Amino acid sequence: MLSQATVLGLVASIVAVNAQQGAYFVLGGGGQPLTIERLDPLLSPGLAHSQHVHSVVGGNGFAASMDYAQTQKSTCATVDVKADSSNYWMPNLYFHDPKNGSFIRVPEQPYHKIYYKYGNGDNQYDTDIQEFPQEFRMIAGSATTRAYDSQAMGPYGTELGWFCHGGNGAPDVNAVGFPKNFTSCPNGLAAAITMPACWNGNAFDINNPGAHMAFATADGINGCPEGFRVKRFPQIFVEYWLDIKSFDGLYTAQDSPWVLSMGDTTGYGFHVDFINGWKVGALNTAMKTCRPGNTGTPSLGDNSCFGTLGGIFTDDEMNACKNRPATSEDVGYRFGTIDGPNTAGGVLDELPGCQTLTYGPAPATLQDCQ
Repeated sequence: MLSQATVLGLVASIVAVNAQQGAYFVLGGGGQPLTIERLDPLLSPGLAHSQHVHSVVGGNGFAASMDYAQTQKSTCATVDVKADSSNYWMPNLYFHDPKNGSFIRVPEQPYHKIYYKYGNGDNQYDTDIQEFPQEFRMIAGSATTRAYDSQAMGPYGTELGWFCHGGNGAPDVNAVGFPKNFTSCPNGLAAAITMPACWNGNAFDINNPGAHMAFATADGINGCPEGFRVKRFPQIFVEYWLDIKSFDGLYTAQDSPWVLSMGDTTGYGFHVDFINGWKVGALNTAMKTCRPGNTGTPSLGDNSCFGTLGGIFTDDEMNACKNRPATSEDVGYRFGTIDGPNTAGGVLDELPGCQTLTYGPAPATLQDCQ
């Protein structure tokens, strides 16, 4: 069994990797979420409210009910590649004031990082990796998890990690769940998670959301577990960056004031949902020649990447791309403002959706409150 320290070392090496070109690219963003609200077309399809609040990234076709055709109604996106009208969403983080028990939504950092990895061990294109089918969807992580799970979170799993990025005299602090023993993260607090890439050919099952997917352990289609070799997709790795500077001085190193929107006080329940909205053929074409890695060179607008496949949005176009929340529920988000410490929203007496604080280690039971 791998220790948490081993897992953290592997994850930290991914997040802090030196700039290099290779068979992967990083979707950029203008810095703002598309919307922040209680919607979840995967687990609460068609409902006005899902169980908990999500921060949503991607195309503005996002809605309570989603299929591939709905993604293609997008006219803009908060990621830069125009061929990608997919959506990616994750639970919001709140600051739980140790003094008065109130909740304040933590503003996000001015960028998103979504990595698409399609290389082999030599950082060359793995030709067994192919694009997603039109109606594909998946989830990495579980909203109900409240304890470390070496099998689910190990190097052949989600590689979940939380990172307090120090600076100005503050240390870096890493953990699988929420890190502790710090009072400031000058360069941001981030969560990182890997999505599975091996498919058994079955459709997404709302009652067993992870059943159709598995994590690869080696290169090629045969690097997928038996039973999950129908197709191998690019591996999506998501970094969710948050700005917690406005809370400096409001907590001590002994406090643990962070809570995810489903009441998770541990950080182990962080998860990311994905619904495919890529233009058919775009990923298969780009993966053959697109090699920027995390260097930004060539840009994703280059002809070797997506220049002939629709190009990329400008920062202004991405920042202007917003969906008005479907309801007037107060989740600590002000529509139409640039997300930041001075505009992040008001103080809440309780978490939206009637979610209560859960501490583990047993899996949580989430509330259903429309």
